[in-house]
Amino acid sequence: MLQIFLWPFNHVVQPVLNAAVYPFAKPVQYAFGNGLMEKTVDIITFGPQKNIMVYPIVNLKPGTEAQLGFSYRHRGIFFNRDYLVYQMSYYANGDLYLSTRYSKQQLFGLPLFGAFRYNQYWDSNDTFIIPGTKQDFVQPDSSIILEWRLGAPLVESRKLNIELTFKQKFIDANPPTSTKDSLLDNEVFPIADRGLYQNSVQFPFSVAFVYDDLDYSYAPSSGTRFILSGDYVHIHNYEGVRYSSLYSDKTGGVEVSHKNHDYISNTIVLQHYFYLGRAPQYILSLTEARKNRKFYTDFSLEDALRVWKPENLRETLFERRVIAMQFRMENMWEMEKGGAPFNAFSRLNTRYPLRGYSGAWAAYHLMGLSTEYRWPIDRFVDGVVFDEYGLHAPQINDWSFDRFYNSWGFGIRVRMPNLYLFRAQLGFHGLHGVNLILTIAPEYK
Repeated sequence: MLQIFLWPFNHVVQPVLNAAVYPFAKPVQYAFGNGLMEKTVDIITFGPQKNIMVYPIVNLKPGTEAQLGFSYRHRGIFFNRDYLVYQMSYYANGDLYLSTRYSKQQLFGLPLFGAFRYNQYWDSNDTFIIPGTKQDFVQPDSSIILEWRLGAPLVESRKLNIELTFKQKFIDANPPTSTKDSLLDNEVFPIADRGLYQNSVQFPFSVAFVYDDLDYSYAPSSGTRFILSGDYVHIHNYEGVRYSSLYSDKTGGVEVSHKNHDYISNTIVLQHYFYLGRAPQYILSLTEARKNRKFYTDFSLEDALRVWKPENLRETLFERRVIAMQFRMENMWEMEKGGAPFNAFSRLNTRYPLRGYSGAWAAYHLMGLSTEYRWPIDRFVDGVVFDEYGLHAPQINDWSFDRFYNSWGFGIRVRMPNLYLFRAQLGFHGLHGVNLILTIAPEYK
């Protein structure tokens, strides 16, 4: 009976989906078929234990978003089970981004996880968004962020963990130099209270409970991931900005804000993966693949034909379909109404995800649901079709379908057993627009 229902999907719907992603998938299939991907990974991998990777980061988007950079990753650089990542990106307009991340498992010989991160960027095209809208204004930013994280397992299986995070944010928000008409100076989003065009120091402290029993890091096919986190952010008084920096016909400084700028936020993330395949394993590591290849080549001719006949290959390689779902909710409450800074508001954008929209909304409360169907095109190439929904609200009890958005689309995602490579996807919102996504970032942040 089940086969009767599956026949239309396998013989009608699935071929249509394959045809839709064909323009994305064919070049990647060609690259894998000619060993280009594996050779590229070998070229950028160094060290006797193959524990160092150095590779370029390129984004050829038109305009100022075009960038060129590199990433350096080193496992076991100082101690056993530690990991260093350094990244630098240079943008077409002269902007620069630097990031260093170091993590260590088994900290002090205990079942602890520790990490430190340093980010610094010069973004002359950064923006802030008025909450409840997509209306953005240019505000160059040259901030520095320091982050310390400590995690510990709560159960013996280490599937449930607690993580403590402390950050120092040195915010350097400046007026735009070439677009004075984009300045915001009114009571809708007051400069003094929101810290616009001013410097400040912020101290976020976060506690998170993380449950994770996913079977793979880069290509999960089954399991659940749940995150519940809460943040308290203390903010020193803003340093102020002089009107002479904003307008040529005004003097003096922006009035000092006497509001409490502290705020509380929390995040709920639930991801679940349904494995629909019959293959015993979703992917094989390179070591397992070599062993299997050697095992199969040691067969007699008759055994080899039996093992490699098409129906067996289909079951072991291509019968691995996955439905991936994510629910995400983010909330922010001000300690004093109107006092939270411009960067306290969450954004509903392509990373939430809402991939059919190129812009973003900022809001006090966000909620999103995303569903993906993934099927194998090649060993490390998956076709993807997705449908997702988003809502934003000014109050936790004020959800309205007037602020309800939907996007859908399709594309591919490419990954190795130990490395996520990239995804190429088209996102639509209704029938009114299309957004092209070419990125090395996974769908769910």
